[in-house]
This record gives sequence, C-alpha cells and structure tokens, in this order.
Amino acid sequence: MLKGKFGEKEAEQFVSLIKKEVENTFENKKDSLATKSDLAVLELKLSQQIARLETTIAKTESRLILWAFVFWATQLGAVFAFIKFFIK
Repeated sequence: MLKGKFGEKEAEQFVSLIKKEVENTFENKKDSLATKSDLAVLELKLSQQIARLETTIAKTESRLILWAFVFWATQLGAVFAFIKFFIK
C-alpha cells in the first residue's frame, strides 16, 4: 500500500521506523511497569511516615493544650491572689 505512494525503498524504511518505535514503546512500558512497583513501595513508605507524623502532631497538640491550661490556671491563681491581697 505504501509502495505506490512512497516507493519500495522509502516504504521499507518507513515500516522499519514504525517497527522500531513500537519496540521502543514496548520497552518503555516494561520499564514503567518496574517503575510502578517501585512507586508502590515508595507510596507505602510515604504513607507510613505520614502516619507517624500525624501521631507526633497529635501528641504535640495534646501537650500544648495541657500547657495552655496550666498557664491559664496559674494566671487565674495569680489574679485571685492580687485581688485578695489588695482587698485586705
């Protein structure tokens, strides 16, 4: 079919070029499959690290709330002590 439009030599070159491109695409797909499994491993590691980070953030948040309450209670005690001192 291509011989009539391009000529015999050009048609053969064109077909061989197409074959090479198909082979290269196939090889790239095989490489990408290996890359996909590597990506799956990296995704698992990343999700584990995110879970650890979320746990650390939750612990830090609870400590901050505790210290905020302690600071607030101390300030309230100091205010009541000053009021009591000045009333007498």
